Amino acid sequence: MIGEFLIYWDEENQIPIIIDEEKDRKKIKDKNLKYIAKDLRPVFLEEKHLIKNLFNWDDSTYTKSIWCTKQGKYIVNGSLVKESFIKSIKGISNLDEFRKKILSFIPAMEMEEYEKNIILKFTEENREHFHYLLESEDLDEEGYPIGAYPFIEKVVNIHKKRVPMVSFSGGKDSTAVSHLVRKALNNPNVLHIFGDTTLELPLTYEYVEKFKESNPYTPFFDERNEENNFFEMCEEIGPPSRVKSWCCSIFKTGPMGTTLSNFEEEFLTFYGVRRKESVSRSKYKRVGKTPKIHGGMVASPVIDWLDLDIWLYILTEDILFNESYRKGFSRVGCWLCPNNSDVSQFLAKLYVIKNENNNLEYDAMDWENFIYRFAEKIVNNYYNTNGINISKEELENEIKKYVENSKWKARQGGDGLEKSKSTLIKKEECINEKNTYIFKINRNIDEEFITLFKPFGKHIFMNKGKNQELIVLNKKEEVLFKLLFIEGEKEVRLTIVNLEDKYLYGKVMKQFNKFNTCIYCQACNSTCSFGALSVINGKYTIDTDKCVNCLNCVTKFDSGCLVASALKTKNKE
Repeated sequence: MIGEFLIYWDEENQIPIIIDEEKDRKKIKDKNLKYIAKDLRPVFLEEKHLIKNLFNWDDSTYTKSIWCTKQGKYIVNGSLVKESFIKSIKGISNLDEFRKKILSFIPAMEMEEYEKNIILKFTEENREHFHYLLESEDLDEEGYPIGAYPFIEKVVNIHKKRVPMVSFSGGKDSTAVSHLVRKALNNPNVLHIFGDTTLELPLTYEYVEKFKESNPYTPFFDERNEENNFFEMCEEIGPPSRVKSWCCSIFKTGPMGTTLSNFEEEFLTFYGVRRKESVSRSKYKRVGKTPKIHGGMVASPVIDWLDLDIWLYILTEDILFNESYRKGFSRVGCWLCPNNSDVSQFLAKLYVIKNENNNLEYDAMDWENFIYRFAEKIVNNYYNTNGINISKEELENEIKKYVENSKWKARQGGDGLEKSKSTLIKKEECINEKNTYIFKINRNIDEEFITLFKPFGKHIFMNKGKNQELIVLNKKEEVLFKLLFIEGEKEVRLTIVNLEDKYLYGKVMKQFNKFNTCIYCQACNSTCSFGALSVINGKYTIDTDKCVNCLNCVTKFDSGCLVASALKTKNKE
């Protein structure tokens, strides 16, 4: 693992220094450095203009060295300031006027010169650390060199049969990784793939186009879900939440999986994931397999880097980066992501506006209007379901509180949504045959129903009058279960034969759920590492020649289907 680095302040140069306390004690003493934070990001002129107006600071703000902590606290010339961004935005009386003031900013030449000078001092004073990040031959806990360059060279050498690729999001981390990989391999022809969620910040799209223009020899794939509309899906199944985050699988990994499954090659994907980003990512390996990308092997050269390390690399190498960061965004994923902070939500209201971006189909105001409509459904449903009488004024206050407290981010199912009713499956046990159940589903049984059971194994069909019986066998030619049904009707009888697999019934139920609720969202495309599964043009297909019966497509999502999971209600069978 990379050394434990902290951020100290250099008063003489008015910049942060990245310090290893164990090794750099003499440097701390000689330069009289003081500890200020565990991590930082630079604050550029556009964000300085924003906080100047937000905090009512004077014009000297533009020529101060300002940095921001992971907690959103500003450090100005080495001192932590008391002003709160969140409290200040609540004091804005006229958002439209405030937006005009922010968007009309044009930095003066002396401001730009000061910014360049600060960046130059920052990169010069952290030069030794810069070289450590890139060139260290010391080994981490997984046995790979800590330095990004030798790490990339070693991983590519180990996986010679795999095609190197960069997963490019348009964010600072993938920007750094893209540059690192191409430089380490001395090869501009490394494949890049951009998963366009259709909800990227306007400046992200601008940056992606600039990147392609600046790197004409770098093959670049833009992948997006052309068949589904995010806002329409939200109307149908509700907005994604932190608990039920269905959007990434449908609008990012699904389309990427669709494209990459068409390649015979296996890939070694370099991406910008970092352990310090979240608790879940803290457990990631630097090199490992992933089911998200066909033939999936992923590697992260920057997995233990700080935010400030990423910025040190970008600024030292003078790499073109996404200008959303100059506006104050600390991350540049989807502008309405449920994991976004209140600060990011506010910034979206300033910068994701149709009047300022002609290519936007939906903007931050559309999203807020949708959330109010959604809140009305949910709050009304709660009081109606529980038989609680409430006045119109009280109801409006509850809806407002739901929106202002971002309660949609914590929702866990489809309560209050009409479509959630269609997910319910009626079941009864058969009294004449053991381990047999009769189900009433909500779709007429067709060829696609049969397709969903191909991952379990070999199919044998038996005709019993009007009824068709599907017998499913495993690789040992042992019967797993039987399905009895009439094509075009909605009743199906399931008999579990293999009682050794105690999870078999649950797996079959997941496919029932999938058939019941499938809206061809393409999320399933990312579940198969062998390119056997395809959801495209309103059709769900499985290539049995490629399928290895791993059942990952069955077990990947809770309830078997991302949509079914998002719509699941407490009273569901």
